[in-house]
Amino acid sequence: MTETEKPLKYFNEYGISFEYPSDWELTKEVDETNSEIQINIAAGDSSFWLISLYFADISVEELYNQSIKVFQEEYPELDIYKVNTELAGNKCLGCDIEFVCSELINSAYLRLFQTELFTALVLYQGTDQDLKTTLTDLEAISNSLDCFGSDYQGYLDII
Repeated sequence: MTETEKPLKYFNEYGISFEYPSDWELTKEVDETNSEIQINIAAGDSSFWLISLYFADISVEELYNQSIKVFQEEYPELDIYKVNTELAGNKCLGCDIEFVCSELINSAYLRLFQTELFTALVLYQGTDQDLKTTLTDLEAISNSLDCFGSDYQGYLDII
């Protein structure tokens, strides 16, 4: 490990895996009623990375529109920039969002994709000040994301 590399932890549950900085806090929330699993990783400042897995029947487009609506209701003045990208080998519907909260400029990165097991929403965000030091880590988490299909040994346990 070089001086600039941080020690990493490895998450491998619910048909997904990823690496994240070992000094960040991971929390999980399982909502069996709505067939949703949410994993959040917080940096200790304003920055966080979140993935929500929806096992119920919801399209990427519908979830994207709902997510944008929430941002628009919370932050009346925001800028949305559509992006074309991939996560875990899946084409994403996504955008970058800039908004002001508590007099600070914030950026949010929203990415959604469909697998054979779930619809995934990835959101990472922070204040622009904090993102100067955390954006590389947030993008590295996203780039390390892997999703498993129905051949995943424990997939019946998560659906």
